[in-house]
Amino acid sequence: MPKPDRERPRFRDTAVASGLVTEAQLVAAEREVGLAMNPRASDPEAWDRAVAEQLVVVGVLTRFQARELLAGRTRFRLGQYTVLDEIGKGGMGQVFRAEHAMMGREVAVKVLPRAKSTPESEAAFRREMRMLGRLDHENLVRAFDAGYDAMVYYLVTELVPGIDLKRYVQKHGPLDEATAASVIAQAARGLAYAHEQGLVHRDVKPGNLLVMQDGRVKVLDLGLAGSQLEEESSRIGRVVGTMDYIAPEQIRAPDDVGPSADIYALGCTLYYAVTGRVPFPGGSRKEKMQRHLTDTPDPVRGLAPHLSDAFCRVIDDMMAKTPEKRIASATAVVERLRPWLPDGQTWNGRGLAVAESLGGQGRDSLRPPPLPSLGGGSDRSSGSSFFGTSDSSGGASTDMGEAIVAAATTFHRTWLARLVLQALLVAVPVGIGFGVAMGIVRQINAERFDAILNKMTPADFGWRVVLLLFVFQVAAGAVSRSRR
Repeated sequence: MPKPDRERPRFRDTAVASGLVTEAQLVAAEREVGLAMNPRASDPEAWDRAVAEQLVVVGVLTRFQARELLAGRTRFRLGQYTVLDEIGKGGMGQVFRAEHAMMGREVAVKVLPRAKSTPESEAAFRREMRMLGRLDHENLVRAFDAGYDAMVYYLVTELVPGIDLKRYVQKHGPLDEATAASVIAQAARGLAYAHEQGLVHRDVKPGNLLVMQDGRVKVLDLGLAGSQLEEESSRIGRVVGTMDYIAPEQIRAPDDVGPSADIYALGCTLYYAVTGRVPFPGGSRKEKMQRHLTDTPDPVRGLAPHLSDAFCRVIDDMMAKTPEKRIASATAVVERLRPWLPDGQTWNGRGLAVAESLGGQGRDSLRPPPLPSLGGGSDRSSGSSFFGTSDSSGGASTDMGEAIVAAATTFHRTWLARLVLQALLVAVPVGIGFGVAMGIVRQINAERFDAILNKMTPADFGWRVVLLLFVFQVAAGAVSRSRR
């Protein structure tokens, strides 16, 4: 829980203790805020918030860091990485944007939650990290580093801008055949590579397929299902996976799961991508498991009549109840989807799009089809973190927020901006006071007031207002200098 106000340290103390802000930077921010606020007369919390906001504006802190510091938290380092922002929740609990202290490279840091940390899950985590370190594929999110610090295990991966397929479909609706084929074929290529390396995902689902603006797809959280579970996943006995996408054999024999289980889950994902609903909606987790074992989902054509019979057969063959009747491999999935891949595309072992016949076409023609605008691509959220619990939240996307901060920072540093901002601080109260004074004067002698006002041209009125503002601006500057 957040600390009570009486126990929460002042922002100055937490900012210096965090190592994110130098004394000189803090003094400069306080001096800037002091131009508009009196530190002795202002509410301490309001003063702290204003100083924190100033440090965000000039680029010393991110908005997430400022929020955490105001809440009294001071730890922002995991190994060699400084946490910059909270991206959201994924297969490793919470996900943060961070920067390497020496290299300056921005990465994603996924933290294994303490509450879900057991000797078994930690051992599985360490084992999977060794395996992930060997993987390098265009359609897999690359793992750079892993470690243990601040009493948590963490995984460092590349920072990929995009949105997961689940949220994409929720926002834009089901995909057409060509787009769905492109997305699933790319995911299948990444899974095929992982299977060749002896690694089974075990938790393939729309939330683990990251779609980028240019149509490229990367598979998230490979190998992590056995070491921990996210909210959407379940463990019933030794069964690990997400109930809406789990393969029948994964339920019957959870200790002996092979690549074919990923094919079934990818088929369920394709079912969701083109219909906008899971194969077996409703019911409890145990009921969902039973339906995966025995029931047949509603026909795809009944939910998406625009799909061809051939395309629906691919989905049915991926979701066959037994591995023997299922499409044999992830590579075979790509081959079955080839008729719907744009311009005869396929994907080689590195996950790169190649054409069967170049025919003089340029590199741009080999890319997967661009998708509609992704809008808010980042999945920001608030709540419990390994720093503590925060009751605040961020609403805008990371890219948009950074763009606004950058623009504000550039504008704030110009002399014209300072003049405009200070003039506004004076103009608003002066305007209100001027209106009140005019009303009082008119009540004294309305006819005389109206006669004077009718003789005054707009230019005369404007010059008088400008002169009045100038006088108040000079007075405000003198007051500010006297407070220093």
